Amino acid sequence: MIYCKNCGVELEENANFCSLCGEPVSDKGSAKLDYLTPGKTSKITLTDFQELTQLQKRKIFWEIAGMILFSVILITLTINLVGNHAITWSKYIITIGFVLFMNITLIVFLYKKLVLSFFLSFLTSATLIFLLDIYTGNSGWVTKLGIPLLLAAYIIVLSFILVEKRTKQKGLNIIAYSFIALGLLCVCIDGTVSIYVGNCFNVSWSLTVMASTIVVSALLLYINHRLKKVTDLKRFFHI
Repeated sequence: MIYCKNCGVELEENANFCSLCGEPVSDKGSAKLDYLTPGKTSKITLTDFQELTQLQKRKIFWEIAGMILFSVILITLTINLVGNHAITWSKYIITIGFVLFMNITLIVFLYKKLVLSFFLSFLTSATLIFLLDIYTGNSGWVTKLGIPLLLAAYIIVLSFILVEKRTKQKGLNIIAYSFIALGLLCVCIDGTVSIYVGNCFNVSWSLTVMASTIVVSALLLYINHRLKKVTDLKRFFHI
């Protein structure tokens, strides 16, 4: 089983070009394409955007996102200053805009350093909720509720991405892993909120959600396992 080195899509064993992006299959080496006659081959014309590298594409996305976010910040700040002669409600949008831009920057330039980018993203997001708490009167919900929920969400999402990256054959198993991650997140939310509200760890509805996700995930993993061995769908579904 081979994959396109340009876009990562799965290819047929005898493919010479990627059916999605048109990239030549380099695994073929210098072998001659015997079954392709010169009269039937057609030159694939790529657009300027398709000729860019993945890093160049991400930089373009970063620049466009930066222009949009900073335009929103500038417009919001101007309207607030003209209407109230002070920075009041606009500080929420300005803070969120800067944090979003920092997270987009981490994604673009630390794309291959996943753990580091997630750690820095967690710090910027934690800073955001601390500032929002200060803006609303420093009620103290951040340390007891905000940070634990944020940390749990980041750990679960990072674990899911790491598992997805290490999975060679992707199919129904990825959906199963996402269901398990969703169940774990529900348990974390339920437990953290119960500690914040009642000062005791108590999970009720989240256990039902977790049990349901485990059953569904086990079924999906079983089907995915069977599909690896039985490629004939008629045999698998007995039709």
